[in-house]
Amino acid sequence: MRPTSRPAGRAAAKEAAPSGPAVPGTAARAALALVLLAGFYLLAVLILAAVAALDVILTRGPGFTIATLEGYLGSVAIAWCVVRVVVLSRGRPDGREEIPGLSLTPQEQPELWGRVRDLAERVGTRPPARIQLVPGAVAMVQEDARWLGLVAGERRLFLGAALLIGLPEDELDAVLGHELGHYAHHDTRLANLVWALRSRLLHTVRTLRERAARDEAEQKQAFATRDARRRAAGKTPAARRELKRGPDHYLAIVFCAYAQLCLRLTEAVSRREEYAADLAAARVAGRDTTAAALRRIPVLDAADDLCRRAYVMMGWQAGLLPPEGQFHGGLALLLADGTRQAEMEALAREPLPREESRERSPYDSHPPTADRIAALEALPDDGRGTPFVRRPASALLREPDAVLAGLERAVLSREALAMRRVPWAELPSQTRRESWAREADPLLLAVTEVAAARGVATYAATRLDILLDLLDLGLLHEVAERLPLSEQAARSKGRARREFARTAFRSALHHLALLTALDAGLCRWELCWAGPPVQHQEPHGFTEALEEALDYASADRPHTAPLRALLSVGAHFPSANATPPPPGPSWPSSPDLPWPPWPPPHTPA
Repeated sequence: MRPTSRPAGRAAAKEAAPSGPAVPGTAARAALALVLLAGFYLLAVLILAAVAALDVILTRGPGFTIATLEGYLGSVAIAWCVVRVVVLSRGRPDGREEIPGLSLTPQEQPELWGRVRDLAERVGTRPPARIQLVPGAVAMVQEDARWLGLVAGERRLFLGAALLIGLPEDELDAVLGHELGHYAHHDTRLANLVWALRSRLLHTVRTLRERAARDEAEQKQAFATRDARRRAAGKTPAARRELKRGPDHYLAIVFCAYAQLCLRLTEAVSRREEYAADLAAARVAGRDTTAAALRRIPVLDAADDLCRRAYVMMGWQAGLLPPEGQFHGGLALLLADGTRQAEMEALAREPLPREESRERSPYDSHPPTADRIAALEALPDDGRGTPFVRRPASALLREPDAVLAGLERAVLSREALAMRRVPWAELPSQTRRESWAREADPLLLAVTEVAAARGVATYAATRLDILLDLLDLGLLHEVAERLPLSEQAARSKGRARREFARTAFRSALHHLALLTALDAGLCRWELCWAGPPVQHQEPHGFTEALEEALDYASADRPHTAPLRALLSVGAHFPSANATPPPPGPSWPSSPDLPWPPWPPPHTPA
């Protein structure tokens, strides 16, 4: 849960005692954020005041000196840096970007909206005006409050597709209750104020550091240029010089320290807000159900990441994707596998590691999950156990496949949406086929060119047939010479060039042989949800036999019979009465590599 209005919410905040210090009231939190935001500008004013005081002291000195002039110039530089960075250059007002997703309307999804409105009433707050479906196992809330949070604004609930796919309904209630609890405690009203503070600080510190780094790089470049000139003049380079730190460097240190102070204070409040939101979730969904949701969500997030990386993106480089709606919906197939279900249940039951106090970062916005679960389990038993019959949360959606397809159109790029869709069962084989075909394309082009130049009749031969026929005619090097070579290979000559070309030829032939074996059904690549994503099925010893056959086919005197026999590829030579093609000049023949007689001797496989 992305832990981010009325009597029930305030009561929940008071009940946070079992899990830690109570959440400060709304007025106190607003005052803290305002003081910190005002302190940011006050710090800039204090720096300017200190610079002005220094100038006054300099004017009262014994007289005008070079040091006095340098002091005035330094004061002007510092003042300009402060004004430029703090006042003139500002980041985004809220420091946040628009979150891509699919808007779910009450007309399209009345069951989901009814559940959210019912939970909002039970929590004691106003429901969101928009529900947006987003990728991942996340949930969060936002509110466009105005006038520093005094005026409520439009509320938005962001709900991850993985939560709807992988959680039961009662645990989804806990997630929604937690997020609605943030509304009830006015956390979202003050969020814009806190984000404004953080964006100003982060933008200021980032700008100052970038300018300081740029100034340091310019100094180093100037030192290097001077040293190069001295070497060119036959002089010894100057001794090591110390870099001069400008005003940006020291201002970055000051504002960074203030940013750390602000983050410590605001994140400490955020952690208390999470405990209070957990209590709101426990009231509407039950103590045990809320704790179970907290345990399950990290496991579900890991499963969603596994599904996306190992399964959905399997054919990405080949320009392939699973069927429409399965980019995010494929998680349901992964979770439906019995082995994966057992793994998830086992992981969800494992006790979470407890962090020592010294290991916790003061800048974390959320408390450790183990601490949140412990705080929930410390509450009195509410008598609400796990329901015997549990529906998946996706049952709240109408036409879930169409919804997930709409989410794809909302979040994927144009390039991704233009990719070819293939069924899950065909995705592993099609991925490898596209990859091998791409690798073999230069070789097939070379084969076509050589066959046309030599007048070799192809009849109904396959592409590998034609290549092996050319090899039997002694045209290996003529084919290999037409393949793209690396820069190093292109610069080489003689035997070294031939060896580079032979290596490139063998690699391309390997891909073509695998492509042929796949098309012939000799090898299969099958999808597996229970273990490694792809299982390779091939005859016993096929890989070793293929490597040996490729060595024979790419030798100085090519012998294609083993590869033909392994892949069941026949010979398609011209008749004995055909006119032999003239010897090709593109590859110089070596005395120990004569052209074979026409037609070459061949033993059918």
